[in-house]
Amino acid sequence: MADDSTALTDVVDELKDASEGKETVEVGQLIDALDQRGYGPALAVLPLMELTPLGGIPGFPTALALLVGLLALRMLLGYEHFWAPNWLRKRTLDTDKVLKSVEWLRPVSRWIDDKLQARLSRIAGATGQKVACVVILCLCFSVPPLEVVPFATSAPMIVISIFGLALLYRDGLLMLLGFIGAGIAAFAGASYFLGG
Repeated sequence: MADDSTALTDVVDELKDASEGKETVEVGQLIDALDQRGYGPALAVLPLMELTPLGGIPGFPTALALLVGLLALRMLLGYEHFWAPNWLRKRTLDTDKVLKSVEWLRPVSRWIDDKLQARLSRIAGATGQKVACVVILCLCFSVPPLEVVPFATSAPMIVISIFGLALLYRDGLLMLLGFIGAGIAAFAGASYFLGG
């Protein structure tokens, strides 16, 4: 178990709390809810939103990739807090869709909380984090062209989420799996677009 056995579930609950009681929720409100817990939870949860009903909204995967890329860049540069441009923070999402997405994530987060733990922590240390940030940025750049292929944006988002979980739990084994997943995603993407 991780030090906090409900780490990811707590993050999902905070997203729910930030969304309830409104007809729409601003992206900035979700960012602020995640900012309290740091980069690991944000990089773990935000990419998974692409797998929920929100992922079906045209342009959402690209906007999500932009946000995740900004977070990874700030982490790489050593900033403690999140930042997103005002036009992205002010973008609104239907609260019902956000809450449905959060409810979809809840059992997933409970399962993850139960399974992950700190392992091979040195791999998930400062150097591993910087390399992961660079890989995450590359994965984010791959999302916009993949939107033309049904369900293709899910692959890079899942890999990014693996990196986020590795950071959240200080799990070096999961970090290694993230690097392997990124390599597989890059190979599959290149093969598809090069017609091989």
